[in-house]
Amino acid sequence: MRWPVEVVIDMLGSGMSIEAILDDHPELEKEDIFACLQYAKLSLSGHNIKEVA
Repeated sequence: MRWPVEVVIDMLGSGMSIEAILDDHPELEKEDIFACLQYAKLSLSGHNIKEVA
């Protein structure tokens, strides 16, 4: 299952903990959330995502 990065970041931004997100959405794994954060960081840093992938 694919989750938009925006949705995961929105849940974190609303104050949900990683544990709460995982409890509510058992199809996600902690690594998925970390991958979303890494993608968001790279997007904001101005680096080309394809260069680091």
